[in-house]
Amino acid sequence: MDRSTVLGGGTAASGAAAGLSPSFSLPMRHMLLGLAGFAVFAADLLAQSLHLAEGSLLGPSGVALTHLLTLGSLLSFTMGAVYQLSSVAFLIPIAPERTARLNFWVYAVAVGGLIASMATWWKPGLVLFGTLATLTVGAYAGIVTASLKRARTRDAMYRFVRSAHGYLPLAVAAAWLLIVAPYVPWLRDMTRELLITHIVLAAGGFFTLLIMGFSFKLLPMFTLSHGFLNHGRDWTLGLAHAAVWLVIGGAWGHSLWIMGAGAGAALAAFALHLFHLGEILRTRLRKELEPPIRAAAGAAGAGLTGAGLVMVQLGGGRFSGWAGLVAFYLLGWITFTVMGYAYKIVPFLIWTRRYSKRAGKETVPLIGDLIAPDQARPVLAAFAAGLVIFSLGIAGAWRGMTIGGAVLLASALAAFCIQLFGVVDLGKIGKEMRVDD
Repeated sequence: MDRSTVLGGGTAASGAAAGLSPSFSLPMRHMLLGLAGFAVFAADLLAQSLHLAEGSLLGPSGVALTHLLTLGSLLSFTMGAVYQLSSVAFLIPIAPERTARLNFWVYAVAVGGLIASMATWWKPGLVLFGTLATLTVGAYAGIVTASLKRARTRDAMYRFVRSAHGYLPLAVAAAWLLIVAPYVPWLRDMTRELLITHIVLAAGGFFTLLIMGFSFKLLPMFTLSHGFLNHGRDWTLGLAHAAVWLVIGGAWGHSLWIMGAGAGAALAAFALHLFHLGEILRTRLRKELEPPIRAAAGAAGAGLTGAGLVMVQLGGGRFSGWAGLVAFYLLGWITFTVMGYAYKIVPFLIWTRRYSKRAGKETVPLIGDLIAPDQARPVLAAFAAGLVIFSLGIAGAWRGMTIGGAVLLASALAAFCIQLFGVVDLGKIGKEMRVDD
């Protein structure tokens, strides 16, 4: 399978797909904001490592740190990737693209203001920027959903991606209710349930289904896999849906057993997803897995582990240390997957923009010349080691391990950002995006 088939490389083989791709500036601006968010998150994680070791995950600084990762980094980068991949994977244009461009600027302001308000717990700012963030995230989900309606092929990947964007507006709506709860008497006693609902819809609904869905496209492309079985993916989707609503239903019904059943459904969904990934890898032509792809595929193991740990805890009639489990899930499953695929997607987009039209007419760099896959190996290894150490430190309230793990995670993320900013070349990218505007 040609890489351009998925990412829209602009070659003859993918001419139709490339013609439907959005302008380069739309996905790239979102990805750059996401990379900048990762850099700031790394610095803040390092600065807060001592406070995190003392158990302040739920204080204002911890809440701001979490949303710096989710809204400022992961969601922003993911928005850009979705704009690029959806148009090509489903052969649809992103419409209206002009609205999507405008929405980016409002989103950037909203997220920046919201995170700053969280850090200082400035209540007027929480309401103002929280409302603005809710509207812009909802607008993004609406743009993608409206675009997906034009898709002619509605396979399992389509259903995963479509479902993910159904959960996203619900997740931010739950977050908005949390913000206004102190001012609404009948919501004040529901903050625990709203918090669980928000986390599950965002992490378990949106991010999980989106990653699973696009993995069915990206993993075969980057490993040159053909002829693999794709039956049973709807079972994975059904189990993932069941997991989301059982956990939420259990939270509102105050039943740890129902929540445990939801965690069990999530465990089964991840097990099936790993089976599907194994089927893809079994038929690959590229026998040696590059470090970024190994990380992206292996990150599902962290999701499986997280779901298993939650099920064990809930089955035992308790749910202590849930904040640490959420951090493990966000970092080990979602962030690690995004990092792995980012090492492939960003260089491809940059190469396509700068060199694809000149290829064959003059000597141009190869994609591997922009960044060699092996350069990601120490970064991803350090991140994985940091994740394990940090998670164990949080779970056991071990100060030294928590700080050491945070330092490793922050260092790995900083190196990741430096490498990809080097690929992007900040001295060139601004002009290239203005030309596309």
